[in-house]
Amino acid sequence: MLLVAILTCCTTKTGVSEKEKGGELTVAVAEDPGFDQLDAASYNGLIQAYPMIYDSLVEYGEKGKILPALATSWEISPDGKTYTFYLRKGVKFSDGTPFNADAVKFSLERWRQKPEHSSITASKALEKIEVVDSHTIKLHFNICYYPILTELTYPRPVRIMSPSAVTPAGDPNGKFAKPIGTGPWMVESYTKDQQAVLVRNPNYWGEKPRLSKIVLKVIPDPQTRVLALQSGQVDLAGGRMSSIPPESLPLITKDSKLQIHRTEGSTSYFLIFNYNNEFFQDVRIRQAINYAVNKRSMVDNLLGGVGKPAQGLFQFTVPYVTERNNQGYPYDVNKARELLAEAGWKDTDGDGILDKNGKPFKVSLAFQNVEYPEWKPMCEAIQGDLAKVGIQVNLKMLERTAYYDELWKNRGYELIIYRTYSDSWNPHGFLAGLFHTAKGKPAVAWADPKLELLIDNVLSTMDETERQKIYDEIFHLIYEQAMCVPLYYPEEIMVVNSRVQGFEFGTTAYCPVKWERLFVTK
Repeated sequence: MLLVAILTCCTTKTGVSEKEKGGELTVAVAEDPGFDQLDAASYNGLIQAYPMIYDSLVEYGEKGKILPALATSWEISPDGKTYTFYLRKGVKFSDGTPFNADAVKFSLERWRQKPEHSSITASKALEKIEVVDSHTIKLHFNICYYPILTELTYPRPVRIMSPSAVTPAGDPNGKFAKPIGTGPWMVESYTKDQQAVLVRNPNYWGEKPRLSKIVLKVIPDPQTRVLALQSGQVDLAGGRMSSIPPESLPLITKDSKLQIHRTEGSTSYFLIFNYNNEFFQDVRIRQAINYAVNKRSMVDNLLGGVGKPAQGLFQFTVPYVTERNNQGYPYDVNKARELLAEAGWKDTDGDGILDKNGKPFKVSLAFQNVEYPEWKPMCEAIQGDLAKVGIQVNLKMLERTAYYDELWKNRGYELIIYRTYSDSWNPHGFLAGLFHTAKGKPAVAWADPKLELLIDNVLSTMDETERQKIYDEIFHLIYEQAMCVPLYYPEEIMVVNSRVQGFEFGTTAYCPVKWERLFVTK
């Protein structure tokens, strides 16, 4: 996303004119915001609400640039293991308690070296937290790991909350009581499965919100959200909070009361091969499937021209992705057939399905239709494309829980559609999570010793130039060995009532809107 500011990083205090004061915005969300569980050190509740209430030490900018937030500056020791943060002065939490190094230590201790946070290297590796003075804190890690600053930008569970947010107050292991942060918003009320109400934090240190109130209204069904937009029941919907069905966009476009805002995202959709399946052991088969999928037709005919056909695994908005290293396979049916024939697959009985050694080329393709309804038509298109080159694909639609069990636990699929992570988790977190062994378990997406070694090397490299070279090698190896099938680069889409002014996209899918810039006209 091409952006110029971050919700929680503005260092100038902007006054709010009388004309712009007030105004209430109703936002559709797809699920219960869970404000009774919105502990800054947890994964509970609406992920987009965390940056509204809680600030972090540093924030995530364009292409992964690290920007100041509650820390105005920082230093990293030559060995890459000690980080010294100089904290912003004069900041208070929304309940009036002071923000200082002790509050930071309290927050970090709530997630440091906890089993539930083992996927965050900064959590596992943080050995000691040293309060130097009231506005200086040192973090001592046991490894050199370049994404530590990036991990500290995550929307959760690394953000800073008041020691008074737990009982007993100040106990890092205390029970969560209520969300109290230094962010621009604070909680006024919450009704489970219905709505949550946020109001301005009067103590906010940064750019003051123009709106007086944001109501998060729970509307699980996508079509019902569209109707709510059209009727004026909600003023804003879209993004990860409350996705808009692509098929509804033409109707929305014709509605003079609504405006559609689009921007590049950082997530990609792709196919994972089960690398233990005999069909996919031959790189020519994997390359052939890449050539056989008509990604342009998918975007134009199924997705309403929204987004782009994928090239490499990651979008260009992701750090270290360049025009040179983001290679992909063009649509080429003849090349696909040629590679399949080279690999010994032929239609020997004239039934339209390739076979080899008496075994037909039949595979299943697993997907879910709850979080990503567009996956169903996409998988149907892939089924049709692969049929043209003699591969029979049987579609396997799963419930949400069964789908994730199939991906992460059972590994019973042959092909499965998935997505990359977003923003600050890319590319390091996604590659380590999907293409690397973890906790003694094999890699999920593709197992390759050379790739794993490259991932290990890049994560411990503090030199930016050398890091780019290693990422170039990683992306090229994934392409060369056709370790997956990149399909689609989605866009972030927001639909806004025309009475809402000042709309700007935020920096990430988790800070999707610069809420503080919005105001509502009568």
